[in-house]
Amino acid sequence: MRSGKWTALLCAGAMLLTAAPTGALCAVTACAEETTPTSGTCGENLTWTFDESTGTLTISGEGKWEYGGPWSDLKEQITAVVIEDGVTSIGEKAFSGCTSLTSVTIPNSVEGIGGFAFSSCSSLEQVTLPDGLVAIYYSVFDDCTSLTSITIPDSVTIIWESAFNNCTSLTSVTIPDSVTSIDTRAFSGCTSLTSVTIPDSVTSIGYNAFSGCTALTSVTIPDSVTRIGSSAFSATPWLAAKQAENPIVIVNDILIDGTTCEGDVVIPDGVTSIMDYAFSGCTSLNSVTIPDSVTSIGYRAFFDCTSLSEVTILNPDFEFDEYDIVFSNSSEGIYTGTISGYDNSTAQAYAEKYGYTFKSLSAAPEPAADVLLGDVNQDGKVDASDAADLLIALAEIGAGGENPLSDAQKAAADADGNGELNAGDAATILQYAAFIGAGGTGTLPDFLKSFA
Repeated sequence: MRSGKWTALLCAGAMLLTAAPTGALCAVTACAEETTPTSGTCGENLTWTFDESTGTLTISGEGKWEYGGPWSDLKEQITAVVIEDGVTSIGEKAFSGCTSLTSVTIPNSVEGIGGFAFSSCSSLEQVTLPDGLVAIYYSVFDDCTSLTSITIPDSVTIIWESAFNNCTSLTSVTIPDSVTSIDTRAFSGCTSLTSVTIPDSVTSIGYNAFSGCTALTSVTIPDSVTRIGSSAFSATPWLAAKQAENPIVIVNDILIDGTTCEGDVVIPDGVTSIMDYAFSGCTSLNSVTIPDSVTSIGYRAFFDCTSLSEVTILNPDFEFDEYDIVFSNSSEGIYTGTISGYDNSTAQAYAEKYGYTFKSLSAAPEPAADVLLGDVNQDGKVDASDAADLLIALAEIGAGGENPLSDAQKAAADADGNGELNAGDAATILQYAAFIGAGGTGTLPDFLKSFA
């Protein structure tokens, strides 16, 4: 009797299991099997572990990891990242979107951090970058809206595109002398950044590099910078103040913007190129003179300048944008004004190509011979006789006579470059001649820079 009851119960249980929905059984099985991993590998010789109790992700081992990480399901739980010594790189998009991440430890063994590695880590406030880092790649800290400060190590040579784009809490940044290039949108939208000092090593500042930095009132740009991209400082109080002083904004003889220009514009000597869209939309601009120091002009540099009627180009070998879309003063996107330039110049060829009216400035002047600064007697070297010749010329001038020096000799004698000849120039030439006589090397400008 008792065995019969057990048999009945077992049969009933079997029937219930048989009747249960297949999906329910699968769901139970999946819950048991599909758990989120908290450790694994992220490179040939690299491992990772995640401590759920502290929210800390640790990377260990030696070598490089190229891309991402297998912890995407843990992104919202990661609050700290510890990368141990021996790891040489951080993979692209490694921690992108880890919105709870507040601290990162990066050892000096790390030489590269991949693009987007910490992008959109909106809780990350501070990062100490390793001393061996070579470059800050594209969008590494893009949209890290809580990042307040960053010190870039002096091993970095390039700050790539959008590296700190939209870091809205960033109030200060230290750029070391090793950096040679600040790329497109590198600090764009950093609305809390109030000042920036760009070191002498930098030669190029990219398009929109500091655009939208609405608190930026102080910028120091060194003479080493030879190219500033279009809109590099647009929508900044600093640029607005500069434009109030002079509609054509020139910093160290580099044109960086001209969007408020009116009337006639004469671009100063020393400007070497005009960037894309530099004067685009200047509807009150009547005429422009481009000096012979300018060698090239960018795409649509004077586009939609509806009052522009005359362009004068003084460089006979001027290079136009490869698409040749440079000037327009009508809604149809064409130019109906005149182009003035020298005979047989690229300006004339350009005007004839598009049917513009060309005005000749006569034959192009002969290029000036190279002047060796300090070589007053034009014998190809700088020595005490050059200082003596300058002093003799100064004595004649002092006695009421004409300056006996030719234009080339005057240019060579002006050692300090201030446009005036005096005994100080002779003294400088004499000091340089003594330096060379003692075994020194370099030109007179190099010699002067060593005392700057």
